[in-house]
Amino acid sequence: MPERNLLRTLFLVNFAVTLAFGIADAFFSTYLFSLGARGLMLGLPLVCYSLAKIVCSPALGAWSERVGYRRAVLVSLALYLAVSTGYLFNLCVPALTVLRLLQGVSCALFRPVLLSLVGSCAAEKRRGTVLATFDISFYGALCLGPLVGGLLKDASGFAGVFAAVAILCLIALCAALRGIPGGDRSGNARGHARPATPGFLRQDRTGSYRALLAFIFGRAFGISLTGSFLPILLTAKLGLTGLRSGVILASGTVAMTLLLRPMGMLSDRAPRRLLVVAGGSAVSVLYFLVPAAPGFYQMLLLTLAIGACSVLSQPASSALLVEEGMRHGMAVTVGTFNAALNLGFAVGPLCGALLQGSLGIAAVFHAAGTVGLGAVVLFALHGSGSEMEGSLCGSPKMIPVASAAESSSCESIPPYSHAA
Repeated sequence: MPERNLLRTLFLVNFAVTLAFGIADAFFSTYLFSLGARGLMLGLPLVCYSLAKIVCSPALGAWSERVGYRRAVLVSLALYLAVSTGYLFNLCVPALTVLRLLQGVSCALFRPVLLSLVGSCAAEKRRGTVLATFDISFYGALCLGPLVGGLLKDASGFAGVFAAVAILCLIALCAALRGIPGGDRSGNARGHARPATPGFLRQDRTGSYRALLAFIFGRAFGISLTGSFLPILLTAKLGLTGLRSGVILASGTVAMTLLLRPMGMLSDRAPRRLLVVAGGSAVSVLYFLVPAAPGFYQMLLLTLAIGACSVLSQPASSALLVEEGMRHGMAVTVGTFNAALNLGFAVGPLCGALLQGSLGIAAVFHAAGTVGLGAVVLFALHGSGSEMEGSLCGSPKMIPVASAAESSSCESIPPYSHAA
C-alpha cells in the first residue's frame, strides 16, 4: 500500500535526523567549551536554537500548507544537511551560533510537516497505534544518540561526531527524495480552506485548543525543569556516580520507547481525553516525590514511573492533535503547538534557576508538579466545554481537544531531555 510505504519512509527519515542531532547535541556544549566559549557565548547558541523554533514554527507551518509537504520536507532536510556540513569546519563560536539558529529553523519546519504526513496516512480508528509506532523512530534514536556519539567521540573526536551527523542527514534527504510523493497531503478537513492566520489567533479555534497550548506550555515547563536540575540533585544530594546517574536519566526514555505501541493500541480503545488527563496528573504528582527519594533504587523507580505515565498520555494526545489539525490545517496547527512547547522549554530553566537560588532545589520539582497539575485542570475543564460545543454545532464525531506535552514526533518530549 502507498500509505504503508510512505510511513516506512517517514520512519526512516525521522530516525536518521533524530539520531544525527541526538549524537551532536549530547556533546555540543562540550564542543563549545573546548573552543573557549564561556558565559554568554556558551549559552547563546543554545538559546538561539530554542528561540528560532518558538518564533518560526507557526509561520513555517502555514508556509508548508501553501507550498506542499514534499517540498517543505525537502527544504528542511536540505537545511539540516547544510548545518551538519557546516559543523565539519573549524568554525568560531559566532558562526556556530548562526548554524544553531538555522538548525532551529529547520526543526520548526521539519517536525510539523512530518506529523502532518503521518496523520494523513492514519485511519481514524488506528490513529493512536500508528502515531505511537511512528514515535518509536524518535525515542529509539534518542536513546542511541548519546551512546553512539560517545563511541564516535572517543574514536575520532568531534570530527567523527559531526561527520556522522552529516552522513545521517544525507541518508534522510535521499530517502525523502525517493519515498515522499508529490501531490496534496495537507490533512485539511474537507471544505476547509487553508488557514491564513496562525494557530490560536484564528477566531474559529475552539477553547480546547487554546487550553491545549496552555497545557503544552505547562508540561514542557515541568519537563525542562526536571531535565535541567535532576542531574544536579543526583550528584549533589544523592552523591551518585556518573554511571548510576546516566542509568536514571535514561530510564524514563527507555520505558517510553518500550511502551509506546501498547499505549497506542490502548488509545484507540479508551477515551483519549481521559488518558491525557490521567497520564499528565500522575506525572505531575510524581514530580513532588523526586526530592524525597533517598537513594538510587528509589529514584530509578520514580523515573521509570514518570516515563510510564508520560507514555500513557502520548499516543492519545498525538491522535487528538491530529484531529484538531484535520479541521483547521495540520501543519499550522502543529506549528503553533510547537511554539508553545518550546516556549515552555525556554522559560522553565530560567524559573528553575531563580527558585533553586532562593528556595532550594526541592522547590524546583514542586514548581514542576504545581504547574503541571494546573495545566491538566485547564485542559480537562476546557475539553469538557468544547465537547458540548462540538456536538451542538454538528461537528464531525471526534473527541475534541489536542494533547499533552509529550506530543508526537513533531516535537516528542522524553521525560528529561530536549528534542533534537
